[in-house]
Amino acid sequence: MPPHSVVHSGVLLPPGLLADVLAYLRRIGDLEPDEARLLLAGLRAEHEGVPMRLVWQRDHPGGGCHYDMLIPVGNGTVSVAFAPDRALPWPLRGSRNSGEQVVVRVNGMEVAMEQAMAVLDELWSDASVASRLVDAALVAHELSDDPVDLSPAELQDALDAFRRARGLLTVEATRAWMAERGLDHAGLEHIVAQEAGIARLRRRVAGDRADGLFAADLHSYERLCVLSLRYPRLEAARAAADRLRDGGADPLASAVAETLDHGADARLRRLFRAELGQGAANAAPGDVLGPYGPDPVVTQVVEVRPAVLDDATRRGIEQRLFEDWLAGRRREAHVEWVWGDARRTEAVNQALRAPATGGAATTAR
Repeated sequence: MPPHSVVHSGVLLPPGLLADVLAYLRRIGDLEPDEARLLLAGLRAEHEGVPMRLVWQRDHPGGGCHYDMLIPVGNGTVSVAFAPDRALPWPLRGSRNSGEQVVVRVNGMEVAMEQAMAVLDELWSDASVASRLVDAALVAHELSDDPVDLSPAELQDALDAFRRARGLLTVEATRAWMAERGLDHAGLEHIVAQEAGIARLRRRVAGDRADGLFAADLHSYERLCVLSLRYPRLEAARAAADRLRDGGADPLASAVAETLDHGADARLRRLFRAELGQGAANAAPGDVLGPYGPDPVVTQVVEVRPAVLDDATRRGIEQRLFEDWLAGRRREAHVEWVWGDARRTEAVNQALRAPATGGAATTAR
């Protein structure tokens, strides 16, 4: 056996690993997570091939972080942590007091987490909401295992793009947006870095497959400009579809009439053909689609443009591949809901394991 090696459950850890991890944890005790992750690259280089995942818990908003290093071994995980004097050791950090279960107080009346989850019934009735929660956790896990580090220049570019996308074109507008969300500049940078990391992860997952997928299915990536009309009831949507098919009016005039006279929520959208499903396989300008099933939406095709592999189409293909990748991860993931009864959580988990739907997933621009 090599000197200074450690055996845990029959699995041999590399010599010096635990000592190096402990030294690293002592070093990062007063650092922010972004700084700690940068230093983690050196530790990983020293112990190449050893999976290590750094996790942390912030003691309170604006406070410091407690760090743990997780090292998978065999059929388990080694957890290493360091608690300085007067800090709370990690075994006690799972304890809860009654105040931590309170989400909000209204006129002194407390709303507990369990009550809040009961109010948010949409989580259980709409699997897409649960899917977004699980996807966020899966992406965070992937980025923690294989982080995407941005240079200062890349972070600034991402920050500028983030502001432009939200119309935050002045310092005052940006500060107001941050104040509404309780963010300081470090918090804003963290959000931007997360989004940039997800975008780079999406490109990493897609690799160089976009060109081949585009060439193999040009028809799916034709761009359709459509008038989307949503109605409060299915009967109203069916009546609207009949009017549009019989009327032959200009789509924009139809949008005005349907909005003013029939209460429709009208929107012009630009989509890839595949996003509209099989019913749009041969749709041409003027065709009316839907309503399909219980969805009270009627769609009228305004324009069809040929498929072009530009940046928007490439992003759409990458998003499709990324969603397929996420669907595979969801099927393999162990998802444990802390709230909700067994019947509901099992139904949601079954929906999460369903394959991703085909077609381009990102709206064309």
